[in-house]
Amino acid sequence: MSSESDLPLALFFDQTNKVLLATFSGAFTLQITIDLDTAARALQVRHGPFAVVLDFTKVTEFAIQLRDWPQFAADRRAIRGTRRIMIMPANDIFSPIRLYGTQRGGAGGDSDVVSTRDDAFRQLGLRCPAFEPVVPT
Repeated sequence: MSSESDLPLALFFDQTNKVLLATFSGAFTLQITIDLDTAARALQVRHGPFAVVLDFTKVTEFAIQLRDWPQFAADRRAIRGTRRIMIMPANDIFSPIRLYGTQRGGAGGDSDVVSTRDDAFRQLGLRCPAFEPVVPT
């Protein structure tokens, strides 16, 4: 895979396996979720439905205000009905997202929370993913 930058949001797509990998760095804000949603919608038009891996391992702050939580948690996802796996270390920064993922998974949802990228790829059955950077259109 091409090198990942420390941009707040970097996107990579594996066309063969139909998987989007989104990596986050620094402060995770509501605007980042909006940018991800916009990019995912554009990819869906070109490639159809796909699974999503959200990698939060380089996030240093969960900066979504409590008043914005309903907007974040209300299924803002562009691609509904497909698999979504969230990667995040076990620390207090991610408690709100872990809780969200646990609630979704326990309700028969399609979101899972794992600790490593290898765990996420294993859950999707990926052996040698070929992620390429997503070029904005």
